Amino acid sequence: MKNVNFYIDGFNIYHSIDKMNNNTLKWINYKLLCQKILKDDEQINNIFYFSAYATWKQTSYLKHRVFIRALINEGINIVLGNFKKKTKYIHNIKYNYEYHEEKETDVNIAINLVRDACRNNCDKAVILSGDSDLVPAISMAKAENPKLEIVIVIPPNVKAESLKEKADYTLKLSNFKLEDFLFPKEITLKNNQKIICPMDWQ
Repeated sequence: MKNVNFYIDGFNIYHSIDKMNNNTLKWINYKLLCQKILKDDEQINNIFYFSAYATWKQTSYLKHRVFIRALINEGINIVLGNFKKKTKYIHNIKYNYEYHEEKETDVNIAINLVRDACRNNCDKAVILSGDSDLVPAISMAKAENPKLEIVIVIPPNVKAESLKEKADYTLKLSNFKLEDFLFPKEITLKNNQKIICPMDWQ
């Protein structure tokens, strides 16, 4: 059996799903989706979920924490980056606009992908993202381990032409019926605690 590692760009997928205007899809069990992506001669080696907490948005932060607890319960490895506060000066109204920019996710994906390629930790790497910033990391992983098969699962409404050029092949997330891969509304964790799907995701 071939060992497959999955690298999930949490925010990239989340924002693509958000544009589909179906909040129920945000309660997605990525392990079930990854199992569906596998071929008959493949097995899951590791699943990595990359994201960051928007701690200044209390409601979003709490929902995200619940979701990540559900992912951890499935044995998914969580790799968190962070947000940095930035200021942009808007000249025409003479106003300093403060905003938060998510940092480190693409770097964390790159580090983990290249590490696994160099150490021959898997036979195949499946990246769920449409972020073209990952192109150099994919090129490096291929250079270090030419036998490593790299697959890109492209989110809805994303072209990702530069990623397609680097992958052995690509899949479209929109080709999968995501409704089939949702967590139940109530989950009993391995420690017997229960978590509930956020109301606006039901």
